[in-house]
Amino acid sequence: MEAFLEHFQSFLFVLARLLGLFLVAPFFSSESMSFSLKMIFAFMVTLIMYPIVSSYMPQVPGHMINYGILVLSEMLVGVILGFIVSIVFASFQMAGEFFNNQIGFGYTEILDPITQNSLPAIGTIKNLMATAIFLVIGAHRFLIETMAYSFEKVQLLKFTAQVNQGLLQIFQESIGAMFVVAFKIALPVMGILFLVSLAEGLMGKAAQQMNVMSLSFPLKVFIGTLTLIATLTFISTQMVQGIQISLDKVTILVRNWPKI
Repeated sequence: MEAFLEHFQSFLFVLARLLGLFLVAPFFSSESMSFSLKMIFAFMVTLIMYPIVSSYMPQVPGHMINYGILVLSEMLVGVILGFIVSIVFASFQMAGEFFNNQIGFGYTEILDPITQNSLPAIGTIKNLMATAIFLVIGAHRFLIETMAYSFEKVQLLKFTAQVNQGLLQIFQESIGAMFVVAFKIALPVMGILFLVSLAEGLMGKAAQQMNVMSLSFPLKVFIGTLTLIATLTFISTQMVQGIQISLDKVTILVRNWPKI
């Protein structure tokens, strides 16, 4: 107990960084998990991680205000790393929005248990599917390992010109990857539905007495849902690649963090 009290101030540095990660990163930041549960989980992980990273802890300042600022900076490091992963993770919901608009499910909203927000049906399915894949491939473990490695590379957070340039570049690459992954996931369904719309236009032009609009909605729902089911393997592969891209961005950021 005495040893724990002696190292409590340094222990709080690790806890603050992990808590920042859990407040932003996918799965850990789920609204279905209460803040107290996140706090308990962060505390338990810190108990395991602290003996490994204790040698990299910064010196505890003597003034309380300086110590509080240092704790907030540690939490900000975790928020930055978790936010980079969540940027690419948002591409799955974006792809679901593409599906909803093309198929015609844009007005059907259900409660997403992950974000606790009302989202279109297919967008919610994409979120749940991406979260399941995130856990299956062990991305949550890799994220915690990267966080442990970050204590060696990022001991003090200082926004120098070199750090700002590196963060800006990573954010730009992550946002670009978000749009690319969303487009790849949505491309099969959007392509098929474009051909369906083109065929409907030709049918309406050739047989003007036919009420094409009355057939458009059920036809798009049927073909879009069928195409979505047929391309689930392709979609899951793109999701795995998207999650790996986000984890690579975090690893590159930590590895290339400039020493101050």
